Amino acid sequence: MMRRLGSLGGLAGLALVLACSAPASAPPARSASASTASAMAYLRGALVPWPSSDSSARLALTDPESRRVATYDSALMVLVLIRNGSREEAASVIEGLAGLQRPDGSLPFSFELPRPDERVAYVRSGAVAWVGYAAAEYLDSDRRGPARDRALALARGAADYLIGRQVLQPGDPRDGLVRGGEGTYRYDVDARGRLREVLEAEDIAWTSVEHNVDTFFFLRALARVTGEARYASAAARIAAGLARTWSGARGQLARGVDTTGADDVSALDCASWGSVFLGASGDRERAETSAAIADAAFASCDPRSSARGHRFQRRGPLVEGEVLLRVLGPKLPARDWADLDAVWPEGSAGVALAAWRVGRADRARIILDELEPLRSPDGSLPTFTVDIPFVFDTKPSIAGTAWVELVRFELRRSPDRPTFWAP
Repeated sequence: MMRRLGSLGGLAGLALVLACSAPASAPPARSASASTASAMAYLRGALVPWPSSDSSARLALTDPESRRVATYDSALMVLVLIRNGSREEAASVIEGLAGLQRPDGSLPFSFELPRPDERVAYVRSGAVAWVGYAAAEYLDSDRRGPARDRALALARGAADYLIGRQVLQPGDPRDGLVRGGEGTYRYDVDARGRLREVLEAEDIAWTSVEHNVDTFFFLRALARVTGEARYASAAARIAAGLARTWSGARGQLARGVDTTGADDVSALDCASWGSVFLGASGDRERAETSAAIADAAFASCDPRSSARGHRFQRRGPLVEGEVLLRVLGPKLPARDWADLDAVWPEGSAGVALAAWRVGRADRARIILDELEPLRSPDGSLPTFTVDIPFVFDTKPSIAGTAWVELVRFELRRSPDRPTFWAP
């Protein structure tokens, strides 16, 4: 696997030996089954009725303090509940998501209860794709269960929105890729020197590699469910566009592409999720390279708990944009991602999935086990282990907790019987 990495060959072992001081009092080890039971209790506890208290529809409450809901988190809940055999609960979340879908097929990225603010849309194609994928999986995993018509309509609407944003311009660096969505946050400083965040209406021209990996797997799943060639064709165009973002120098896919070409940012999900995509599209050699890079070049640890895992980016400023850097710079835990000792559980679970898909099941299990010191008594894993304003917080994370359970489910199966983002 490492023969073509040259000087990177020694780097692959870094994630296995990364030094991290032991905590003063290490928590007792949990079995995988105990961790799963604890995680499921937390995840189920996050479900709330929506749109009203007497509704049978549900959404996942991302942040109880602010009453914020993120559609991505609810989509992950559907996937976890399906694997837990809880199809009626999964259907209730499908119903909640269907109630959020707009006529054009989009869904709000997040909102605070009781309802989204419709004045300015903030939509991200990746979140729409995850909702569509959850609906397609619900239909594909079993022929039984309620809300099948709602699930199909939800998936078709999401697909229409995404395909409508696919760039079809030969010669454009974005050709075949789906644009990012709608709405942009601008930052400035008020008269008292406080940061102000303003959401402005804007159709996004850039294309995110992560969004397009999400959309690729969604459209392929929907093609299987419906038998409609147009979804498979759109997925194939995305695959061709993603293949052009490969960086041999960095051993992974780029973060994104605009009209001038691919950027030079190395993001973890574009290495780990990118590896899963590359394997699914038949590029085994690059899938192995990218999985090794994800596990090694992004390796990190949390000094407080001794948990080992992976950071969000390989290097680069923790926050982007002149205003944020000027105001937040002195308060940040580090200036550059390469200098930050912190762990992203959601991202680390993605690395475990990539490792499993390239035949490194033992390493995948180790990655998940090394996150366990971060698990709270309520069963949750944190979003991140360090607060970075406007980027990450340390609150309990539906996404991180759910991702670990999705990968644990895969690890209990034969490698030739994947369920999640199947090749």
